[in-house]
Amino acid sequence: MVAMFHPRVKGSYYDMGYQYGTILYKHGFGVSEQTTEKLDFGRKCEKEVKRFFPEILKEIRGFADACHTSHKNLAALILSIGAFNDKPMCSAFATFNGSDVVFGRNYDFYYSLRKNTESYLTCPKEGYRSVGHSDIFVGREDGVNEKGLATAITGVREKITKPGINFPLAVRFVLDKCASVNEGVKALSDVHFSTTNNYLLADKDGNMAVVEASPQRVRVRRPEEDNSFTVCSNHFLHTEMLEMENQKERCWDSVPRYTTIYNALKQQDGKIDVKTAHKILSNHSEYVCSHQKNIRLGTLWSVIATLKNLQIFRAEGHPCRVKYKPDTRLNKAIQMHQRQLTPK
Repeated sequence: MVAMFHPRVKGSYYDMGYQYGTILYKHGFGVSEQTTEKLDFGRKCEKEVKRFFPEILKEIRGFADACHTSHKNLAALILSIGAFNDKPMCSAFATFNGSDVVFGRNYDFYYSLRKNTESYLTCPKEGYRSVGHSDIFVGREDGVNEKGLATAITGVREKITKPGINFPLAVRFVLDKCASVNEGVKALSDVHFSTTNNYLLADKDGNMAVVEASPQRVRVRRPEEDNSFTVCSNHFLHTEMLEMENQKERCWDSVPRYTTIYNALKQQDGKIDVKTAHKILSNHSEYVCSHQKNIRLGTLWSVIATLKNLQIFRAEGHPCRVKYKPDTRLNKAIQMHQRQLTPK
């Protein structure tokens, strides 16, 4: 089993890119030359990135400078993720158990990407601190920030792609810039997306939503009136988003995974704890904990968090085999910041 790398980046966006780029460059990291198609796509994406999240372009530039590579080449690689590659096949949920919000997610993708997986402590000078997870060195695919806001993406088969914001940058924006579900929903509803995804959001006050997003349309799905939880996997549920999904190429196990998690939460009226979340995410029924040996794809990491009493637990590999360990880096970063603000 390959353990995740645990980088810490802080400061300005340029500084954060330069810090991590320097580390990877020392380990022989390099960026291959991107195709003309990707270079053109990345260039067209930059207009929307400059409007929505201009700071991240500074981080990409800092990373490129540290790695002694072309900024345009690196930007094309980052901004085109999801538009030319397979997207991860994941499951996520959030539930209010009466006293706290429990967030859980399994990240399922090809085993060949294990060596790229990372768990970041991100402390931006111009944003909120967070612990986020990814196999992409600038973006994030899930995480929890200091305000008690959690988010995770799941991939959905697209009908079309257009230049715009892709999922790793959208998740990074939510973690860095949003303090609540309402702020996250408002931000994501104003995005021109390049990729087709679900974005699950939950906050410490018990608010939760799934933003179903595509290049053509964005809609928000809230929990059903009698439910205190929400779930998403790799398909759309909002009636106005069904035609935005390429249903012929839908992941075969997406609906079974969704149904298995939904039923587990429904049976307990959403009132679960961390231990029960572990059982749900470790369940082999309908591939919630995924082991697809024939295509060498499965769960690369699993995260459970409580958002009011801020706790993060992570299994770096299949949660049926690897123990969840507490991650206290975010709590320590918050405490350190508070001490710095306290007058002596």
